[in-house]
Amino acid sequence: MKNQIKLILADIDGTLLNSNHEVTEKTRTAIGKLKDKGILFGIATGRSPYAVKHLLKEWRLENDTALIMGFNGGSVMDMRTGEMTSVLRLSGKAIPQIRKDLEGFDYNIGMYEGETFKAMIDDDRARRIAHSNRFAFIQDDFSGYIDKEMGKLLVIAEKEEMDRIVRHYETLPPSELYHTFRSAPILLECVNPELSKSRGIQLMLEHMDLKPEELMTFGDAMNDFDMVRDYVGVAMANGDERVKAVASFVTLSNDEDGIGVFMNEYFGLEEQDLTVVDSPERDDDIGQIC
Repeated sequence: MKNQIKLILADIDGTLLNSNHEVTEKTRTAIGKLKDKGILFGIATGRSPYAVKHLLKEWRLENDTALIMGFNGGSVMDMRTGEMTSVLRLSGKAIPQIRKDLEGFDYNIGMYEGETFKAMIDDDRARRIAHSNRFAFIQDDFSGYIDKEMGKLLVIAEKEEMDRIVRHYETLPPSELYHTFRSAPILLECVNPELSKSRGIQLMLEHMDLKPEELMTFGDAMNDFDMVRDYVGVAMANGDERVKAVASFVTLSNDEDGIGVFMNEYFGLEEQDLTVVDSPERDDDIGQIC
């Protein structure tokens, strides 16, 4: 299996970054050595690819990252060519449906567009999202997007209100227009019902003429569940137990150089003792979660 891997994709928060939001030197060095093995490295995240492109410079990974898969599988930026491809985008017709479904709740709606972050309400939370992504902030009522498509929409609310919103969605039947999942205490993501990281990866692999067994993925949270399950998946020790249950391997936590340690050992990038927990029993009764 080791000799088959041609591409590695890593989630960002809780996986690539430690608790200080840094890429450690051990992990950075290991990623830099992958090209000597003929292996490409990429990112798989819910963030905008444009935001990640800027952050790669801060993490000193811009020269070692071949691909950025953003919007939970919806867009891929090829760092080698600058080409951007998008799949399974969210219909703007979801906007009035989301507003109807959330009637009575206190929330904001935001959207990434290029290198801007737009929100219906100009508030501190929306501006912090724009700032953290190094984007300009624009207030927009989104009335001009009903007949367009986008990568995703964000529902933004205080944690307690978001708790109520999530419980509310559990009482609603599945929508034909959009699918939701919580990605942060104050964020609920709205995406195309058919989109997940695994589905986006599948389409990307077809485009790259790669086989599923030639891809290794690293993740920790439930939005990484299917990409860890469906490929040669490596779960972080700090990850959700359900993700670890379907992983091919479990490595150390994001605060213990989990990615760097695993890569060094698995691909023989440097000599050291094995500390990876190999091949946990997989729970095949867990359904697909996006």
